[in-house]
Amino acid sequence: MNKILKLMTAVILIATIGTFSACKKTFDNPPGAADPAIVANTSLKTLKAMHTTAGAYDVITSDIIISGIVVADDKSGNFYKQLFIEDSTGGLQIMLDANSLYGTYPVGRKVFIKCKGLCISDYNGTMQLGVKATVAGSPSLEAIPGNLISQYVVGGSLNNPVVPHVVTIAQLTTNMQDKYLGTLIQLDGFAFANLNATYSDTSAYKSTVNLDIKNCANQTIIVRTSAYSNFAAQKVAQGRGTIYAIYTTFGNTKQLIIRDTADVKFKDPYACALPLGTLLFEDFEGQTTTTAFPYTITTIPGWFNGAQAASELWTSRIFSNNKYAYMSGFGTTQSTVTTWLVTKGVALTGTTKTLSFKTIQGFYLTTAPGGTPVPADLKVLISTNYTGTGNPWAAGVVWTDLTSQALLSPGSTTSSFPSGFTNSGNINLNAYSGTVYVAFRYEGADLAGTASDKTSAWEVDDVKITGL
Repeated sequence: MNKILKLMTAVILIATIGTFSACKKTFDNPPGAADPAIVANTSLKTLKAMHTTAGAYDVITSDIIISGIVVADDKSGNFYKQLFIEDSTGGLQIMLDANSLYGTYPVGRKVFIKCKGLCISDYNGTMQLGVKATVAGSPSLEAIPGNLISQYVVGGSLNNPVVPHVVTIAQLTTNMQDKYLGTLIQLDGFAFANLNATYSDTSAYKSTVNLDIKNCANQTIIVRTSAYSNFAAQKVAQGRGTIYAIYTTFGNTKQLIIRDTADVKFKDPYACALPLGTLLFEDFEGQTTTTAFPYTITTIPGWFNGAQAASELWTSRIFSNNKYAYMSGFGTTQSTVTTWLVTKGVALTGTTKTLSFKTIQGFYLTTAPGGTPVPADLKVLISTNYTGTGNPWAAGVVWTDLTSQALLSPGSTTSSFPSGFTNSGNINLNAYSGTVYVAFRYEGADLAGTASDKTSAWEVDDVKITGL
């Protein structure tokens, strides 16, 4: 009898397990928070219009209620004790004296704010909502105290859509009432001017850092990042593309604050599209550079960089946020230093074809000022039968010397470098057709113990070929 009971029990247990296994019930996620029974009676635009004098402290004395969607929180650490909210009329910075606000008020959550007793002011032109206080005997706008936040701020529904406003720099003003101030905006076609930078300060000083981004029309705007952000040490995005950011101002300076690196969608090639009639343009801005030895070898797709004599190659350098190609035979101890930098092939078109570039000849003297001139030669050459592969000095490759047609940097007799680049002028290429290659050939010498050194440095920038 016991054996029968045990058998029946086992059968029932197996059947039960099978029933649960076959059910495969899918449980719904818990619903998001609902909006409270509160009605906003004032738009952000109307509230901000109450603050008309920069630096004033306008305490709100009426029963104003605003609402908006959180478009930026403190999750990455780039915003500290603050949120930015938006409604259909504008955006506003909300100052809250609490940490980890994103846990309660994440991006996409709707919030309602009872404004009576709060104060609206600005920090160098960017509007803020907080409380008026006296600090060191002077009025100040401070964050709403943590124990009072729930008295003023009520959370509503979650996961509301957050869509940036697609704008141009020209649409952004520094007027305190600008409709885009405090909102999430989108700019297209931008890239970081300095590709070697990290987003912020990684030193012990923890300083907030401003970095320029620029578009192909040479319009520039600042991206401002806190050293306490969790991405401060990351290298900036290396391409070009779209950026999302909260638009703020500091006086007359326009500035952007990203929420995290996902807002930087710079995935397109760094180089700008060439204008009509421009067949080649290289400003070396896409190159990685260092400010101290060892310097980075200039590497551009389709270009050749190689040493015919000695071993020095063209390197990429940066000075005053401008990048260029650099070559010097100094320190090689070689009797002959010959190095080529050759463009990719350019198919000439148009009836008026020209070449132009800029140069600086540095360290023209052994000492500055005074000393013995030690100029190296820079030759500008063109070839119609080089194929772009192999050594450009190989047998059978024909190069025509264009140097006499170009205005080159004379160097400086009073300092290590001239004050600026020398424009070559337009070199006529109408005698050439088909695909051409242009070479910059450095010719120097630095044999120890001789007086025949040729070690001056040559810098080349803004190489351009046009056909109109």
